Amino acid sequence: MGKGLKILNVFLGSKARRGWPSPFYDYDARVKEWIGRLNGLKLQIPVEFVNRTVSNMDEVNRLEREIGDDVDAIFVYLITSESTRFTYLASKRIADLGYDYIHKYGGYGIPTVYVIDLYGGDISGLPLVEDLKKAGRRFLMISSNDVNEIARALRVVYTVKMLSSSKILIITRREANPAKYLSPQYVNLVKQKLGVSLEYVDYSEVKALYDEVDMGAAERLAKEFMEKAIEVREPQKSEIVKAAAIYMALRKLLDRHDANALAIDCLGWLEYGKVEMPTTPCLALSLLNDEGFVAACEADVHSALTMLIFRYLADRPSFISDPVVDTAENVVIHCHCTAPTKMDGQAARYVIRNHADSGDGVGLQVFMHEGAEVTVAKFIEGLNEMVVSVGRVLGNVDIDRGCRTKVKVSVPDARRYLYGYKGGLHRVLAYGNHLAALEDLSRFMGFTLTLEG
Repeated sequence: MGKGLKILNVFLGSKARRGWPSPFYDYDARVKEWIGRLNGLKLQIPVEFVNRTVSNMDEVNRLEREIGDDVDAIFVYLITSESTRFTYLASKRIADLGYDYIHKYGGYGIPTVYVIDLYGGDISGLPLVEDLKKAGRRFLMISSNDVNEIARALRVVYTVKMLSSSKILIITRREANPAKYLSPQYVNLVKQKLGVSLEYVDYSEVKALYDEVDMGAAERLAKEFMEKAIEVREPQKSEIVKAAAIYMALRKLLDRHDANALAIDCLGWLEYGKVEMPTTPCLALSLLNDEGFVAACEADVHSALTMLIFRYLADRPSFISDPVVDTAENVVIHCHCTAPTKMDGQAARYVIRNHADSGDGVGLQVFMHEGAEVTVAKFIEGLNEMVVSVGRVLGNVDIDRGCRTKVKVSVPDARRYLYGYKGGLHRVLAYGNHLAALEDLSRFMGFTLTLEG
């Protein structure tokens, strides 16, 4: 599966005695305008557009033979709204084509996006929303001539595609982790709903890879990381070298299993005593997230799945956290020892600390940018719902209670957040406002989005 997108653009328009934009409208010229604007989009992902102008139902029916398994999405542009209702009926037929194709080959594999060209396709497009919902179709409806709305929808389609090629390694001891994370039923559920594969890895494999690490290379990496820190507080250099070696072992593990994400039972690592691991993996998780992978602590698969979504939607690392609710200040403080240093793509200031919960190992105290807008989200049980909130970073909390990184984020109503809290510990924080993109993704993938606070 390639990492770019192939998009079939279908431009619907025809002349009629009456209708929008007018009986004399040159829709072919308008299609050329749209194609030029789409080709001028500056996207971070490669996109190939295949363009078709369709003016009658015979041409619509021929589309089915043109939809290959390499098409990632169909974008339907509603250019006109005729008295014959061609554009409306054609749009419904294309929804059926996608539906038939989807069920023929399995799963909701080809998303469909409808684009209403303003003052032209509106009369055909707006009634489609109710019709397609009643028919159980998964679709997006864009009612705008702003090409940036198309860019956002392309990013959502890209996220759907990339999730289906993602694999999360669950690193734990089989007898110690909750059965739901290792059961065939849970593995199948994640694959069915999000397209993501899960694979179990025992601690012993990580330890074997650690034993093979070039400790000279680990020392050089530790030295570089220490030189960039504001301060090294608790850990000795030898401990930081071991933490760097854990990163190198986990990096090799991901390559070995052809995976791009992991969820590690780090607290079990500290407590089981059955596998002799040299230090905590906190620093390794920070570095892996900085590097473009997804690395979640405490074997939290739901958070890892949320982090994957932020990785593809925002092209940025995200921060898995324990939330602390302060109702007096109307804020939530997000805390953990595994914060990435490049949350917005640029290196943040950080102090090298130990792991707060145990007093061992190496974790980071990262200082995030005050004033930055952030989105906080997480899938909850069953993967049928994602909770989400949007706020701003109000500051960093620097006290020696709780985890090392503590970032204070505004919420609309902390009391509502507190009394509506659900889904267990952990939330996932990413820079930027991604609420609209998450709403679009939820429509494609069939989960509910619930606002917190």
